[in-house]
Amino acid sequence: MVRWHNFSFVAGEVRRVSYSHLPAPGEAAIPHSTLRMSSRARTWRDLAPLLTHLQLVSIGDHLVRRPTPAFDKGRAEPLCTVTELSAACTGRYARKLRAALGDVRVGADSPRETMLRLAFREAGLPEPLINQPLHGSDGRVLHRPDFQWPEHRVCAEYEGKTHNDEEQVKRDIRRARRTSSAGFLEIRLYDEDTRASCANAVRIVRDALIARGWKP
Repeated sequence: MVRWHNFSFVAGEVRRVSYSHLPAPGEAAIPHSTLRMSSRARTWRDLAPLLTHLQLVSIGDHLVRRPTPAFDKGRAEPLCTVTELSAACTGRYARKLRAALGDVRVGADSPRETMLRLAFREAGLPEPLINQPLHGSDGRVLHRPDFQWPEHRVCAEYEGKTHNDEEQVKRDIRRARRTSSAGFLEIRLYDEDTRASCANAVRIVRDALIARGWKP
């Protein structure tokens, strides 16, 4: 639990947010109210004592990710910038925050993607591109894999529960065919591959990279 009354804020770390208030039965209607809220970067900073490195990186990844039209309607900009997070790396836990920020990347779409990316790095695998375009021989964008090692023509997808939907399964099959047509080997990972510090996922990806010419 964070006890906010022990915290001090500068003007740039607080903003006023208007919201519609739905009254309880018998309560007078208040059409709009205003709340004073700390900025996202400041809140990320204040959570440093309570969160692990992985959790701080996962939140940082979420804050700086580019909005996706299908899932982030009405929002065109990231929730936060890397510069704003950098400015928040102050105070007693500055070192911990800077270490987390050093592992934050623009592109990760879920905590599991962040977990896998950090596991790949910890195992000494080359750092992948994250949700970057995969191009066909004609230069056309075929897909944006979760992880991509273009030099070795390998990509990997983490498939959560939403990929069990029938229509999503069909989309995944079409995606895999497009990926194969571009000469890429697609690795499909799921929740069991993230157990034991993602050991299974690391092994599968390492074997694929070695088979495609990577030398550890």
